[in-house]
Amino acid sequence: MYLRFVVGTNRDCPTTQAGVVAELRMLRDSGRLPDYEVEHVEEIFEHINEVLPCPPFEANDWSPEAISWFKDSAQDMIRTFRELVALLEEYGRPVRTLVTDQPGTILYEDEFQVVAESEYF
Repeated sequence: MYLRFVVGTNRDCPTTQAGVVAELRMLRDSGRLPDYEVEHVEEIFEHINEVLPCPPFEANDWSPEAISWFKDSAQDMIRTFRELVALLEEYGRPVRTLVTDQPGTILYEDEFQVVAESEYF
């Protein structure tokens, strides 16, 4: 099973919705977060950058339909992202968790995630 967190409602297309990291960066940069939350967010971002590999989107000629999905075995990273989701929801940003057994054609894979291209998402 694969999971993806997207910011938006079920009326929005998942390939065009912002991810939780990008949305939280925008929220942080807006100045709406108190200093203690900014510090906590920065710690989470640092942890993500240290642990989660960055898929080579720019080095490949993948279509815009290529999106990242967490493997359900990546429980620690999923918990980390759920912290980000909770903070976004606290500030009125709707977040959905998409779940699928068939993310599409897998273009990249690591211990935590896949990047897959699908005509359905």
